[in-house]
Amino acid sequence: MIESPVPPPRPQDPIPRGVAAWNSTEAGRWLKARPAAWSHPLPAVLALTCALVAATGFPRMDTYLCGRLDPCEPRWWVTAHLALVGAVIFGWLWRLPHLAAAVLPLVVLGIALQPRTTAAASTAVALAAGYAFVGCLHRCRVAPRQRTLALDAAGPVRLPLPEDVDTTGRGGSNLGCGIPVLGFAVLALVLSAVGSGWLMSADDWRFAAVFALAVGLHWGGSGLAAWHGLAALRRSPVPVPVLRVLLRAGGGSDDRRTDVFAGDDTTGKSPVFSCRTTLPRDGTLHEAVLYGVPHGGGELVLQTAEGSGHTTKPVRPQYRAEPAAETWRTGAGPVRWRAGTGVRSIVLGYLAVLPLVVIGLQFHEAESRHVYALACLVAALALPVVTLLNWQVVADCDGLRVRGTFTVHQVPWDRFRGVSAEDRGFRVRYATDRVADIYGVLPARWLAELLPRRPRARAAVDGIRALAADPALRPTEPARAPGRFARAAGPLCALYCSAMILALLLAA
Repeated sequence: MIESPVPPPRPQDPIPRGVAAWNSTEAGRWLKARPAAWSHPLPAVLALTCALVAATGFPRMDTYLCGRLDPCEPRWWVTAHLALVGAVIFGWLWRLPHLAAAVLPLVVLGIALQPRTTAAASTAVALAAGYAFVGCLHRCRVAPRQRTLALDAAGPVRLPLPEDVDTTGRGGSNLGCGIPVLGFAVLALVLSAVGSGWLMSADDWRFAAVFALAVGLHWGGSGLAAWHGLAALRRSPVPVPVLRVLLRAGGGSDDRRTDVFAGDDTTGKSPVFSCRTTLPRDGTLHEAVLYGVPHGGGELVLQTAEGSGHTTKPVRPQYRAEPAAETWRTGAGPVRWRAGTGVRSIVLGYLAVLPLVVIGLQFHEAESRHVYALACLVAALALPVVTLLNWQVVADCDGLRVRGTFTVHQVPWDRFRGVSAEDRGFRVRYATDRVADIYGVLPARWLAELLPRRPRARAAVDGIRALAADPALRPTEPARAPGRFARAAGPLCALYCSAMILALLLAA
């Protein structure tokens, strides 16, 4: 292919001549080359975690590490193996499939060499690791295919990076955190080897070494991958492939992310992919130049008329098409959004099981540390549970009624200022500086990708935006006032959780 570098675009004119538009047809081919749904990391992580817990006997981890229950010399390979397992499960399977595929055979080998592991447990680990290994290979195979399709769409035009973009810090923060954590892990290993009782016992230092190694390997691997991903783009003035696209920073299904659309998708309804960038979030559709080759795990630079930015995390591949947003039509009755029937059933089932757990712990005289751990877990889940059960947004002819964990906000249409999807929830802004926050109702992106339907909280954000933008779509009838039980549901649920925590503490 003959490369044809052209001068870099000026900030006031970001689309130079000759840059090919990434049209919907070519973007559609790129999307069809995405990884299959079965290769999503979540099932592999769950299967591998369950198999490893069964193989190592997590409640008896002291024995596995040769610690309190069976004193002996430290087994360094076991410590390193557990740390490697933690890094693979909690980081590399999600972001670094190449590295995970290279390490998974070592995970299986480490379990097989453990004398206390049964044949059935070793087989379960081998099967789970094999499933994860095949998924990683599939994802690694898909990425070059997407690169090829993106290069074909870009054509022969190449551009050097914009002068105002700074990618030197990408990956440095993870590396800067990972190296000291790895140093602490080495110190913990030394202190456990010499039997030091400084601050903690030697056995506790061994546990600290495992977790520090896992965190350090995760951060260090992620930092190196990020640094390497932008290395080619930093080699200015070497030109890189470019594509003309449309993008919207914020204002989509997740206001923390930048949605990238095909160059002819002027409606901005079907993003090709999304990623986190350093671009300012204004929720407006912009023409932009995309520098680099988009694919799962890739790093990119984007330039609009307002300036340049780069990805802060690698591009995440889509494993399935995102469920389409609802099409709004004019209706008379009020519109309501709240948690779906499935979610509410799970929450109510959790609340119904809690008393049975408390009774069972009292009859079986469980250890105090297990009871205290369960009490802490119930306390940590109390507010999310109350929010999931209680949140609701009602839109009528007068405005919005937003009910959160304990409070209710009345938002007239003439005082409405906007709605945004935030971290695990959404925020409704009204009046001059008033906000109604509902947090804990949006699933994580990796979980939302596996759901067959669009989450109700995202449907609420889309619906509120549509009704606010077009008054003709708003309901023409007022909503009924909430009953007494609806107003008291949040406090009653919180009181119930508090009673369960107190019962657990008394049972300890």
